[in-house]
Amino acid sequence: MNSSKKGPDNAAAKSSRTPSRQHGVHDPSGSRRGVRSGFVSPVRASQQANGGTLPRQAASKDPGMNESTLRCLEELQDEDGQLPDTLKNIEPRLIEQICNEIMTQDTNTRWSDIAGLEHAKQCVTEVIIWPLKRPDLFRGTRAPVSGLLLYGPPGTGKTLIGKAIAGETKATFFSISASSLTSKWIGEGEKLVRALFGVASCKEPAVIFIDEIDSLLSQRQSEGEHESSRRLKTQFLIEMEGCGTGDRHVLVIGATNRPQELDEAARRRMPNRLYIPLPNKGYSGSDMRHLVREAAMMPLREAALSGRIDKMEKGDIRPVGLQDFRDALQRVNPSVANSELKAYEEWTAKFGSGNLRVQAPS
Repeated sequence: MNSSKKGPDNAAAKSSRTPSRQHGVHDPSGSRRGVRSGFVSPVRASQQANGGTLPRQAASKDPGMNESTLRCLEELQDEDGQLPDTLKNIEPRLIEQICNEIMTQDTNTRWSDIAGLEHAKQCVTEVIIWPLKRPDLFRGTRAPVSGLLLYGPPGTGKTLIGKAIAGETKATFFSISASSLTSKWIGEGEKLVRALFGVASCKEPAVIFIDEIDSLLSQRQSEGEHESSRRLKTQFLIEMEGCGTGDRHVLVIGATNRPQELDEAARRRMPNRLYIPLPNKGYSGSDMRHLVREAAMMPLREAALSGRIDKMEKGDIRPVGLQDFRDALQRVNPSVANSELKAYEEWTAKFGSGNLRVQAPS
């Protein structure tokens, strides 16, 4: 009798020698599960069963979940160990990216760190800081708005004001730019926006500061604009609209040197629009810092010309005098043209908040 003859007994014996496949066990036969096979790993199934969270004991089995990612998720979980609805269905790596690269717990910046701009600081205190510190007093008709636009010439302290707001209110500070949210992968930008506002809602009170907001929320165009850029703007505008609903204490602050290029929908979502002018006629704060540095270099240049700089002691350098500043004025020119200042004033007259206008130097 041919031993190779196939029959029921032979088939049963072969089946008994073949190990049954189990989830998570490597198949020695070399077969691979297809993308459309519907296979769900036990780690992923456990995550879905727990409402989007991942137990610590299962994290070590997931190659995409490292210790840093797990810590970020645990910090955002509620008392029941669940992620909030705003963070569900968002990839953990995107949440970690927001927490590690964009979020700052304490900026350590206060009003005392900003010289001048007293009227601007008073306006921001009334409109932004008081509602964040005492939300119980700002309800109903006094309910605060969730958007603030700081605009004006470059180098006038707009970014510093945003940091000071977070520092004065002990709020979590999120500093972003257009490059922080753009990605080469289609759809990644919208997911990052959702993750940003989701994490911010978990860290209330929170301040989302958008530097050069015109590059992120410029006017939408029907032609010549990439579809991914339009989707990113739309998602951001949707999230901004949600900040103004309910009891959410998430403030969006935009800073720009080009308010004219801002999309009208974004402008509407930031009803408080504060013009930050030059601190005095001609020179911005950045220009004045450059001027002071140039004046401080004058004594060193004199020492270098006399050949004493290599041997002289630190205390031998003469102090900076008024003439040094006069000489520095001949070297440092203003960085803002008068035509630019006129454009800011025209935009302020048209769209600026009347109660927040700061008197420009004459």
